This record gives sequence, C-alpha cells and structure tokens, in this order.
Amino acid sequence: MALDRILQRRAQSLDMAGSLPAHLAACGDNAGGTHRFAAMAFDSGGRLLWRRDIDFRAHDVIAHTATRRCAIIGRKPGPIALMVDLVTGELKFDLVPLANCSFDGHAIFSADGSRLFTTQSEGREQSGRIVGYDLANGTIVSVFNSHGIEPHELLWSPARDRIVVGNGGILDRNATDPIDSCLVWIDAATGALVRKIVLGEDDETLSLRHIAVLDGDRIVCGVQDQDPATDLRSLVLVADSQGTVTHLDLPRDVHRRMAGYIGSVAVDPSGAFICATSPRGGVAAFWSTRDLRYVDSIDLPDTCGVAGGAAAGEFLLTSGHGARLAVSVDVTVGVFAAAHALRTDPLQWDNHLSLAR
Repeated sequence: MALDRILQRRAQSLDMAGSLPAHLAACGDNAGGTHRFAAMAFDSGGRLLWRRDIDFRAHDVIAHTATRRCAIIGRKPGPIALMVDLVTGELKFDLVPLANCSFDGHAIFSADGSRLFTTQSEGREQSGRIVGYDLANGTIVSVFNSHGIEPHELLWSPARDRIVVGNGGILDRNATDPIDSCLVWIDAATGALVRKIVLGEDDETLSLRHIAVLDGDRIVCGVQDQDPATDLRSLVLVADSQGTVTHLDLPRDVHRRMAGYIGSVAVDPSGAFICATSPRGGVAAFWSTRDLRYVDSIDLPDTCGVAGGAAAGEFLLTSGHGARLAVSVDVTVGVFAAAHALRTDPLQWDNHLSLAR
C-alpha cells in the first residue's frame, strides 16, 4: 500500500509537470488582414498549450511555476501588465503602472510568488522606478529608485536578496551623444544602492539593457550601441557586484553584422554557455562561461528571442519571421541544429522568449 501511494504521488507530480509550459513568448499576428497581439505558452516539444489575445504589444512573458502565475508585461511605454494563470492563460487581473509612469517591458517574481517587481520610467525625464505589486490583489506595495534612467531588464542576483537592473539611459534614440546608462545592484528590502557600474569614456554610447544571471556573482549583459558606425565596441559584457567588467570577444565579421545591437541574452540550463541574439544581423552568438571564450554563431533572420532549452547546451531561438529553432552548443563541435529542429509559425515573435521551468 505504501508503494502504491508513492507511485500515485509520483504519477501526479509527473502529470503536474506535464501541464506546465516550458516556454512563454509574445507575438504579433496578421492573420485575416487584421493585426493583433497575443501571448502564448508551449510545452517542451513545442506544442501550443494556450494563447491569450491581448490589445497591447507585450515585451516579456514570465512564469512563477510554484504559484502557477504568469505575467505579461507591456512593451515600453507599456500601458498595462496582465496576471494570468500559467496553465490555462485565463486572466486573473490587470496591473496598472505608477502615476505618470509606463511599464518598460520586464518584471520578476519574488521567490514565493507573492509579489511582482517591474521596471517603469517616470515622465519625460524617464526617471527609473522599481515598482512592486502585491499579487493577492494587484496593488502597488513598494516603489524604489532604479538609480538611473530608462530602466529595462531586472533579475534577482545569485544572492537572491538583491535586484540587478540594466538602466538603459537613452532619452533620444536618434542621438549619438553620450548616454546615461548603468548596471546596478539594489537591496531588495530597502531599495538602497549596493553597486553601480558605469562604463568608461570609450563605451559611453553603449546602453546596458538586457541581462542574464551566470554562476557565482556574475551577470551577463547585452548592450545596444547608439553609435555603431564609428567603432566596433563590445556588445556583450560580464560584470559582478565587485565592479569587475569583462568584454567578450567576437569575430570581426559577426561583430559587424550585429550593427551595434543585441536584442536578448540567455544562459543554458547547465550554466555552461551564453547566447546573445542580434535581430539586425540575423545571427545568434555563443560563448563558454568557463573561460568566456567565443564558441560559434548561427544564422537565423531577425532572431531576437532566446531561452535555455531542456538540457545542457540547449537553447531555443525565435524570430520576427515566425521561426522557432532549437540548437545545441558544444565547445568542440560548435553550434548545430537538427534538420527537424526548425518550426515556422504564421506569426511575428516578439523580442523575448522565457523559460518557464
């Protein structure tokens, strides 16, 4: 009887895991000549689990598996965010930004899933705010300074008591003047500034926007260069909370193709590889996290979304042309994709793809 109960619990846990999405993404859909937006969830085999049509363009879609919650965050300047059921996509409630603010596209759940922290920009000055919501009722319960302007992606540091924020620092996207960008570590309880990294004069046109957590205390950062025509500045950096910054190398031809623009960064499930995508270049590049050496790259037109796959060395890429491409990376072989690894959907996948579990 004891064995029967164990087997029953194991079967129930497998059923529960199977009902949860593996990946989440936002998209555009022009079917029938009408432009619409949606958020979608897929299982590990790429099968659609649910689709939620929305009346705004979303940027990132993230999950908290323990509480079965999913947040759909409006693209900057986002007017709204949605909290939905992770398994069904059913709407729970709306989230509205702080007064005189807009959502900047990204958010993170607290460890227990009771709160959601978002990046928001206030007014014409784009003053950065980290706004926390109580997910029992969707009310705002905390507001911190992001210690910069135009904050974008935020993540938990490996220590889990600090939030890392990429403050983009761009007020005028057509200007090539120095921008006010920085990478900051913030105390999650008080909002106090723990560490702030500002790049040197040679990199003053770089916008620190998209980030991913590495092992230890390291953060990988993908940047956008406001003045890519004048020089080949590093587009992917690794930084830690002690202020050490390492610039990752790229072959010159791949670097030029990227045209100064990284759209998203991710780390594989084993923590062994970094991937950075460039939709302008139609290319995804990969590095080893052990020695931060460049490994290889793969072509995929208009690729931007990237997330870890199911196993070590695996990633899933998405593109604005509707492609979903599963790839594997090896330090010896490089990056490769099986013949059946490409799916093409009649959609325009947006900038980001997230791993739900």
